[in-house]
Amino acid sequence: MDFTKAIKDSMEPLARDISVLCRINSVEGEPKPGMPFGEGPAKALQEALKMGEAMGFKTENFDNYVGHIEYGEGEELIGILGHVDVVPAGDGWESDPWGGLIKDGKIWGRGTLDDKGPVLTCLYAMKILKDLNVPLSKRIRIILGTNEETDWKCMEYYLKEVKPELPTLAFSPDAEFPVTYAEMGMLQYILTRPIKEDIEIEGGGAFNSVPSSAKVSLPLEMEEALKKAISESEDPSIYAYEAADGKLVLHTKGISAHAMNLQKGKNAVSYMMQLLSKLPVEGELKEIITFYNDYFGTSLYGEKMGIAVSDEDSGALTLNIGRIFVKDGKLNLYCDSRVPVSLPIEEIEEKVQAALKNSGYHYEVASKENSLYVPKDSELVTTLMEAYRKVTGDTESQPMSSGGATYSRTMNNCVAFGCLLPDQEDTMHQANECLELSNLEIWLKICLEAIYQLAK
Repeated sequence: MDFTKAIKDSMEPLARDISVLCRINSVEGEPKPGMPFGEGPAKALQEALKMGEAMGFKTENFDNYVGHIEYGEGEELIGILGHVDVVPAGDGWESDPWGGLIKDGKIWGRGTLDDKGPVLTCLYAMKILKDLNVPLSKRIRIILGTNEETDWKCMEYYLKEVKPELPTLAFSPDAEFPVTYAEMGMLQYILTRPIKEDIEIEGGGAFNSVPSSAKVSLPLEMEEALKKAISESEDPSIYAYEAADGKLVLHTKGISAHAMNLQKGKNAVSYMMQLLSKLPVEGELKEIITFYNDYFGTSLYGEKMGIAVSDEDSGALTLNIGRIFVKDGKLNLYCDSRVPVSLPIEEIEEKVQAALKNSGYHYEVASKENSLYVPKDSELVTTLMEAYRKVTGDTESQPMSSGGATYSRTMNNCVAFGCLLPDQEDTMHQANECLELSNLEIWLKICLEAIYQLAK
């Protein structure tokens, strides 16, 4: 079918709705009554459901954990799995990360790419099918989670408490085009140790983000040693310090990136620890620095932990230290590993625990997800590939594997499909996250064609 006019007419309202949804700071916060992940994610879910309801779709909110937006009739169900929560804004923004600014042919704001822009693109694709009365034989249901960026408790609640009808086929617009048929396993864990001394150290914000900043307090008398260490470092520009409250505060600047692509980032915590190892630090802080550099350092693939492995389908295991902080007399380290699809998560977990045996650090699993694999010649993958190729004319790109972890792995016959285009700048989990309006139009064309082909 020819959807050209409907797509053109949808662009302005779609961009406006993405802007509206991105103005809601939906970083996970402290739980409140009826808001299991804080006020922001609940507000974002309610706003998205409100948009769907205004379009004439059936909506349902499951206690602000998950929401549904559904259209059509038929025995079979096509699922679209996305999320409305986001990672913290981080530093380095040139505009308000919660402004939803539309300027210079782009929408600027946290969530434009991950994942508010993509889910609303799919919503508008549904709207076009509805408005044009396109004959379909299957129902379409957008499933919106509110805690994807942390530990997926939203989907756990959905699957175990709501116990919904599950889709026959599904996709998650939370990755890249064309199709991700395999996703690496994911192991996220927290390392803690008791702290008796007054240590002020922090950096990063989430398991799955490379920290863009970190800071630590040091004694004033260490200033000359600090100056020397900075001047002799590989990149002095990433370090700065100031005197405050009778202490030196060292700031380290990194480059944020998603843990699935941590090679694109520069971990501020790791480079801070590297610099601190050159200083005459004593006591528990010295112990922390030594542990960090012995077990992690600036490496990305778990070599120092003894977990460096790889396979042909998905490549090398990665290890990201996403956050460090002290709270209630404990040092906390948030660790994120993406595990090759051919290896059981338990095998890596055993190696981590063995490495930590005499370290003095306590290991606790925060999230553990097995890998995803859907054959390339399956109906789902081939249909989505055909839709992508029909719209883009790209016959060279092939189904791929990824270190990303999407909702696709929560159910059978589900893969990640879009929305980042092969030549599109990836600013997910980074400062100045933005979405080009020209790419948004291509997104809409691809998603519309894919949903139509799956549901017709």
